[in-house]
Amino acid sequence: MLYGSSRPALGFRAEAVVLNDSATGLTGRAVWTDDTDNHVYSELRGETTSAGNRIVGTFVGGSGRYKGATGTYEFSWRFLLENEDGVVQGQSMGLSGKVRFLSTPDEPGAGTSKP
Repeated sequence: MLYGSSRPALGFRAEAVVLNDSATGLTGRAVWTDDTDNHVYSELRGETTSAGNRIVGTFVGGSGRYKGATGTYEFSWRFLLENEDGVVQGQSMGLSGKVRFLSTPDEPGAGTSKP
């Protein structure tokens, strides 16, 4: 959930496909889906440090109101569960970043930055 004085009070579901190994670190792709089924796409890079898993995302576009999204974000990740099918669940902490949307003529207020 993005909330606060300059945030849109908007919830997203995020799904990611990643490769994580000790030689190259983490690399992957993620899709963030809002409650109206619009998507924001991002690339992920990460490294394991003594403080935990630090992940940096780069927004590379989207659909609907998020078309042309650019920006970056970062967070730390903690693994919580992995089931027998290989599905991993976890918790992100310290999420921060900024995204910028391209203006389109039919979307008033588009083109503004959202933290």
